Amino acid sequence: MALNGTLRAVARAPLAAAPARGFATEKQLAMRIVATANLQKITSSMKMVSTAKMRGDKSRLDQAKPFSKWVDALPGSTAQAIEDLDTSDFPNTNLFVCFTTDKGLCGGVNSYIMRGMRKVNTMLTEQGKSSKVVVYGEKGRGQLGRICKWRAP
Repeated sequence: MALNGTLRAVARAPLAAAPARGFATEKQLAMRIVATANLQKITSSMKMVSTAKMRGDKSRLDQAKPFSKWVDALPGSTAQAIEDLDTSDFPNTNLFVCFTTDKGLCGGVNSYIMRGMRKVNTMLTEQGKSSKVVVYGEKGRGQLGRICKWRAP
């Protein structure tokens, strides 16, 4: 008898609004819309910050342009300058200072600088001249250490 009453109570209970398989409820859809709107606000504020930073960088670059006018007077590219370099006018002892980076993903720049130094050093040794190299920057120092089997203290 008790079992029969329980079945009747279950049968009379209102059906819960269970979502169909794979579909979202109205509340879930509303929460997703709010989340998307919030992401849109964050994205637009990030764009505004990025634009402000870019504008500042551009103005600093424009202010620094007068200081680099001497570079325009240099002939050709650096690769041509190294290969066309006349080392016969160089003294018997030379000192070269190389500036490389300390870190970052610009290994091509550092390799280019070290390759140029090797070429100049080879040209000088073929003429019986000596050279010393001072390298500023960890990446260049590491490459020089691998080339010369030298380690920094």
